[in-house]
Amino acid sequence: MSELTSSNLLSVYGFGADNVFIGGAEGTCLHWNGKAWNPIDTGGRWTLKRMWGTAPDNLYAVCTDGKILRYNGKEWKAEDTESLPPMSGIWGLSENEIYACCRIGKILKYDGHHWKFMASGTQTDISSLWGSDSENMYAVGFDGLVLQLRGDEWKRLTFNSNAELYSIYGFGPKDMYFAGSFGTLIHFNGTDFNVMPTPVEDFFLDVWGPSEELVFSVGDMGLILYRDGDQWTRIESNTEEYLTAIWGPNENDMYAVGDNGLILHWDGEDWQEVE
Repeated sequence: MSELTSSNLLSVYGFGADNVFIGGAEGTCLHWNGKAWNPIDTGGRWTLKRMWGTAPDNLYAVCTDGKILRYNGKEWKAEDTESLPPMSGIWGLSENEIYACCRIGKILKYDGHHWKFMASGTQTDISSLWGSDSENMYAVGFDGLVLQLRGDEWKRLTFNSNAELYSIYGFGPKDMYFAGSFGTLIHFNGTDFNVMPTPVEDFFLDVWGPSEELVFSVGDMGLILYRDGDQWTRIESNTEEYLTAIWGPNENDMYAVGDNGLILHWDGEDWQEVE
């Protein structure tokens, strides 16, 4: 546990080596300015589940409390929305095209002015969103749920899996990864799903990489794997805390966050706890 916070941390997102945000339970938000970590008041005891933004003064966070928050560079404020289920994911293509997802199959779209519900065609919990453009927006969730945005509606793709999918990240319309329960890591090329072999049966809670050549997945009990060709190889994390999210500006500067205020930093060689 770091001296910065004891709250469970659930999200990390940034805009460079000197501009990193971490969010978590009990209204926790920390900002790295390249020299020090500083807390930011979020205006409530929200649980910041995931973050996405276009700039340090235009950052959004979705909360398990059913709120969407926006940071304008000075303060966090709750967005004006209808009553929402617990939020789980957010991803945008521009400041005027942002998508957020919730439990019970709810997806919202922000057009620069308003958040509006979309037709998802499901009541299954949705966990995460990612896309490279409007024609290649995807969402994943429980019971092997994979949705693709087609026009203004989301359509379920045929994928035979009962895995709970918690995270999606990609590098283009033909290069995406899903992470989920019981050691599930999947590569999706826009057409075919390739369930990749992993050496564990633990839950993967996030998948992300600084480049197509270096992809990481994190999860239960300090679990960190990286893609090594067609295989996933475990790397020492020096912790047994649950890891929930990963992000970094480059392959030699990455952060993984988790329970009890844990922040790990990767310098290109080792993961070490941030004190």
